[in-house]
Amino acid sequence: MDYSRRVDLVSTYAVPDTYQPPETLPELAKSTDYPNTNSLHYRLTKAVPLPEKKLPPFLDLATVSRESGNVIVAGNNYTGRLWEGGFCGWDATADLFQEEKISFSHRCDAIITALCYTLDDALFLLGNDRGSIELWSTGNAVRGPGLYMIDKRNEHIGSITALDIFNHTERTVISGSVDGCIKLWDYSQGDLQSTGTFAHAHLGAITSVATDCKQDALAVSCSKDQSALLWDFREPKPAVALYDKHDVPFATIRWCDEGVWNRLVAIGDEMGRVHFIDTRQPNVFLETIPCFDRKVHQISFHGKHFAVLGNTPEVKFFDDKSKEIQVENSASNYVRDIVWDATNDNDRPISCTLIGWDSYVKRLTLEDRAAE
Repeated sequence: MDYSRRVDLVSTYAVPDTYQPPETLPELAKSTDYPNTNSLHYRLTKAVPLPEKKLPPFLDLATVSRESGNVIVAGNNYTGRLWEGGFCGWDATADLFQEEKISFSHRCDAIITALCYTLDDALFLLGNDRGSIELWSTGNAVRGPGLYMIDKRNEHIGSITALDIFNHTERTVISGSVDGCIKLWDYSQGDLQSTGTFAHAHLGAITSVATDCKQDALAVSCSKDQSALLWDFREPKPAVALYDKHDVPFATIRWCDEGVWNRLVAIGDEMGRVHFIDTRQPNVFLETIPCFDRKVHQISFHGKHFAVLGNTPEVKFFDDKSKEIQVENSASNYVRDIVWDATNDNDRPISCTLIGWDSYVKRLTLEDRAAE
């Protein structure tokens, strides 16, 4: 090999000394010598942070506390010079998106990817795209009212994609991330302590986790590796296959209410279908409901009804017979989450609030089709 003919790539592709573009935006706008300066314009544009008590336009997540009905909504900004997230809290669903009734708000320097209240109304958890899990408080007897972060852990390698709490007595959280890892956390001592790590729970990115509404030790998870697992953390080997080798990746999973749905698990896939599986009979779909022609984003249950959200402006509502009862298609972009109104009266109509991208907020009452 003749090394005398080799090319010095560093000097060849280096910025020449004669390249001296304008250093300010007004000068750049008048320059005709440097027309192709999109990247320079981007660097010179100052990032504008999110103002206080304002949510970004891409509303992604919502969570409701179990006892008092407090609501938190989180949004992200995917289009600006600065990608960031933020969340705001209200005392009740009736106060949603009324700026004068916001009880707390916070800007985040990362994209918020997971959000849920704990069993304590004053505590909630947040996950982001940097692999961090944060425990927040809205106030206590010692410090008084006011938002503050209690603890932050960075033990996931990739973005947090799933987060849920166990619903009985144990103060335990389950989380999943894009690296296929599932972790258990204990928050009973006032901070977050990792109590279990399953580094290779799935071969692909975990897309969703859900806990049993009655037992602390049971959970389900699904992944882009086209499988779903049933977890019993009382066992030495806690995971068994709930469904293996599906034809497309699973996108979301939800444990149905025990009283109405008889311990079924609902799973949505990337083909827009919702499947129901009995945990006592794995690898068998009891029922399949085609909903969309694209990925299912979320399945949300409320009493004898459930809603299916996808990567689409539509939201479809079903009854306990899997009959479609209503379709809402007023959004111009993706609908990402739903907040149900709390009601214990079967005679009252069921209402909910939909949130989505482009700052979409829609108050909705389901049509009564009992007479049909």
